[in-house]
Amino acid sequence: MPEQPEFPARAEVLRRWRDVVAGATSREDGHRWAAPWVEGVASSPEDVMVLTGLQYLHGFDLVLEANGGYGHSASGAEGPYIKPPEEVEADLDHWLRQSALYDEDPPGYVARKIAAAQEALKRER
Repeated sequence: MPEQPEFPARAEVLRRWRDVVAGATSREDGHRWAAPWVEGVASSPEDVMVLTGLQYLHGFDLVLEANGGYGHSASGAEGPYIKPPEEVEADLDHWLRQSALYDEDPPGYVARKIAAAQEALKRER
């Protein structure tokens, strides 16, 4: 069984995301970098904001295909990106704000997110 890769530090996720925003790294390369943790690791990092950031990076290459479906351009799907560059940058700002809230009170942050998800499920029923 292959060894699971160690999760990157939040600072590395931030650097890679900023590289995507600046155009120094393609969305496809961001996807490929994040893929081992998003697609192949059964565990979670100690810092939940790392996984959240990796999930964002993994999805920025999503494109709208001609048939109305969507797929990852890193996997060969073709079409316009679902998120414009401004939204990728806005998502970074959002993630940074959420990371700051998490850092203030990690257990409280997670509890609030779980409670919000449970409320959303109740509304859908």
